[in-house]
Amino acid sequence: MNTEILLDTRVHLTPESEKMNISLAFCVPADAEKLRIIYSYAPKELAGAVGERLAEECLLRDAGAFRGEYPAAASFLPLKNLVTLSLDDPHGYRGAAHRQAPQQEHILTASEASPGFYAGAIAAGEWTLTLNVHALVTEFCDCDIQIECEEGEQNA
Repeated sequence: MNTEILLDTRVHLTPESEKMNISLAFCVPADAEKLRIIYSYAPKELAGAVGERLAEECLLRDAGAFRGEYPAAASFLPLKNLVTLSLDDPHGYRGAAHRQAPQQEHILTASEASPGFYAGAIAAGEWTLTLNVHALVTEFCDCDIQIECEEGEQNA
């Protein structure tokens, strides 16, 4: 099998990136048999006085008059960034990995796929990996994405 790197990038996020979807296009060659997505982001958590202050501000904003019914802001620590993945092939949606883990690896082949993704032929053409920035509580967050493709023997 031949392995080819289709995408190898870092996306630098800031608080302005929160609640955004960031799409990254990559091209899959003909005769692709397997895709591997290797994904990580850091930092994952914000704790300490800054985290506690942010948690308290959110409680005051969102709970309003009911603030007294919630536990102390420190009980919500550490606050966590959450950046998830979704994937589309040239024909449409292939699934998502809406997970908390800051390091992930996902596989897609014709007969198997990581949980959250659909198995099926690995179509040639433009695919899109989308970063879904649900929460960003740190000053920045770097997302590293590498997508590898294994091609059939005829391309070896």
